[in-house]
Amino acid sequence: MKLAIILCAILIVQYVLSLIQIKSYKKNIDKIVSDYRGEDGYFMFSGMERGKFRPGAIAVLVVDQDYIVHECHMLKGMSVLTKFKPIDSYKGQHVGEIVNEVHSGNTVKGKKRVPAFKKALLQAGENALLTISKRKISTEI
Repeated sequence: MKLAIILCAILIVQYVLSLIQIKSYKKNIDKIVSDYRGEDGYFMFSGMERGKFRPGAIAVLVVDQDYIVHECHMLKGMSVLTKFKPIDSYKGQHVGEIVNEVHSGNTVKGKKRVPAFKKALLQAGENALLTISKRKISTEI
């Protein structure tokens, strides 16, 4: 009986922490989107990498139609209290440069070892390249 109560308590705590995390995520995404509301030619892309026993990450990129990054925000860690942090080093870079940088680095003993935040960034960058190129092709036809 005590085990059932403990398991129920754990599920309730997990539910409450998930709600807090979702609310924080939505608030941060809304802030990023509001800065570009009403402006044409800007797109937001995200990538996510989950870690079972390692920290996970979420990357958010705001990219214009010329593939130039205007904003990059990263959430990395294991805690629900982790916040999005702006990454200024990617501002003004072409998305292709970021994707190439992630692909070319991070080999450990011959194996490709990419941290979760770089996998998330890679996923967001690849999404940007594919989506914007498809959009450009469809408008040219």
